[in-house]
Amino acid sequence: MLCMIGIDKPTTDEQAFGAVVPVFSDLSYGCHSAADKEAAILKNVKTAILKMAEELFNDRRLLSELDQGYKDYSNEYPEFERWVALEANIETFKPVQHRLNITLPKPQLIRIDDLVSSHKEYKDRSDFLSIAASKFMQSN
Repeated sequence: MLCMIGIDKPTTDEQAFGAVVPVFSDLSYGCHSAADKEAAILKNVKTAILKMAEELFNDRRLLSELDQGYKDYSNEYPEFERWVALEANIETFKPVQHRLNITLPKPQLIRIDDLVSSHKEYKDRSDFLSIAASKFMQSN
């Protein structure tokens, strides 16, 4: 998952580098981090992202809500002078696959299979149904 990170440089020797991850604020959570040295800020904020992703998961939120890609937050967070895109692997929080048996009308199953075969973004029928269910749950 790609996260936009705002970095705030300290103005005095007593202050630390600060970081914010606005995508969490968009979901009514907060994700901030700090480090005394600039070299440590990305490592620290990545740890904060993973901890907050775990909170979302534990709150039964969809982790796909975090995947907003590149977004310009500079107007909303003018105090953060520099913005970087950071890749964070949240795959460990995704649930283990479970097999289930469902019943669908044959015409609907044929339409699903046709759609999956013509759209390579879906790995298979299960992937399509999972993505469709996630999108429906996000919108409600």
